[in-house]
Amino acid sequence: MRLIILVLLTGSTFGYSFFKKSKERSESLAAHEYMLEQLHRGNYDSIPVILSKTHQALAQYPENASLNADLGFVYLWQFSERGRKAPVPGIEKNVYLSNYYFKQAIKYNPDDPRLKGFQAATAICEGALEMDLKKISNGYVKAFNAIDDWPQFNKFAFSLVSSQLKKNSPVFRMAIKYQWELIDDCSCKNLNKKKVMRDPQKVFLDLIEELKESKDPLVKRACWNSELVPHNYEGYLLNFGDMLVKQGHFDEALQIYSAAKLSDSYNEWPYKDFLQQRINEMNINKKVFNKKPDFVIEPGDTQLFVNSTLSCVGCHQMSEKEFLISSAQKNVAN
Repeated sequence: MRLIILVLLTGSTFGYSFFKKSKERSESLAAHEYMLEQLHRGNYDSIPVILSKTHQALAQYPENASLNADLGFVYLWQFSERGRKAPVPGIEKNVYLSNYYFKQAIKYNPDDPRLKGFQAATAICEGALEMDLKKISNGYVKAFNAIDDWPQFNKFAFSLVSSQLKKNSPVFRMAIKYQWELIDDCSCKNLNKKKVMRDPQKVFLDLIEELKESKDPLVKRACWNSELVPHNYEGYLLNFGDMLVKQGHFDEALQIYSAAKLSDSYNEWPYKDFLQQRINEMNINKKVFNKKPDFVIEPGDTQLFVNSTLSCVGCHQMSEKEFLISSAQKNVAN
């Protein structure tokens, strides 16, 4: 009889545990899918609702790494693209909240190097806000460790946050070096700056074909476009071009900006006109990009990619056509 009771209790516990996990997956996925839908549509104004839904789910499942990571990302999105709206007092708290939730996400999922790259970036920003050199240094140590774990992904994260520094600073120069290295990191063809600039159109066309055929999930995710990040390739080149303009390397910047136009999805990119404007205004933007970064950004201000209204959506936003196709595919899959 005791054995029967033990078996029944064990079965009941397993059933409850399975139901609880299934319910958690369902509710966390619903919050995550809502966040992605709004991000893919570029709906910055929906961020308060995204935060509300995600916090509600997290209150039930505080150890859910995905929900913590989503909050880290959304608070960072709200801060980075703050130039979309008139200045909001206290917006800098988003940097601290983003850092906190990325730390929580790492606590519950310590094996995801993307989280470490994002957390390092927010730690650097937190240190910069406080002018705390120790915090900044610790953030960069974490960034280098994250690069060791996933170079293709975290060199970009490093370069993005470091693009705000003075163009002749050692860290900015390292960020530019990483941007060139990324082209080789994403390829098997032993590329370097000299080879790229010798015939950039051919190099990037070949790279695109190589990336489309790549079987390496780390390369594919970090270097090419995907369902999650439909214009990853274009956004990377836009940021890279901005950094080269900041240095005054207009010939190189033109080739890097222009390489974005070679993408299969370029015509669907919501920001192709923005890219052309960047090309047309390189001389003007050199001066603008070298201004001391201003925490307060007014709507319409020209900013480096990292602080622009494209900081997140430049890679993540879909065109209406892309969004409808993606939604239809999900409906079929379900």
